[in-house]
Amino acid sequence: GARVAGVGTSVGGGGDVVGAVEGDVLFDSGRVALKSSASQSLDRVASVIQSKYPGQKIRIEGYTDSDPIRKSKWRSNEHLSAERALAVEQYLVKKGVSNDSVYSAAFGPANSKSTKKDSRRVEIVILGS
Repeated sequence: GARVAGVGTSVGGGGDVVGAVEGDVLFDSGRVALKSSASQSLDRVASVIQSKYPGQKIRIEGYTDSDPIRKSKWRSNEHLSAERALAVEQYLVKKGVSNDSVYSAAFGPANSKSTKKDSRRVEIVILGS
């Protein structure tokens, strides 16, 4: 499919299509407000969902690195990842993705990647049947 900056796509078990968006593309450190640079990537994601996967269930998964939270107001990485997933969900709904077909989930530092940078991400999972 078309490449979107900061987004890697893969196909998971059960035919799920996973779009992983780098957290650093979407958010400033410790923040949950989407950066202005995030809109370009998420607009493309929204249009792909609407054209290729209309009506399919979509799970927005928030992940963080494993660094304990010290400076920001979040009680835990799980709270931070929940708010980040929700921010992405709300943005996609604003762009026309059906509110009824999308929900978010928070994983915090679970399922970390090889680097902290890669661990900070939001995965947009288009669920297979």
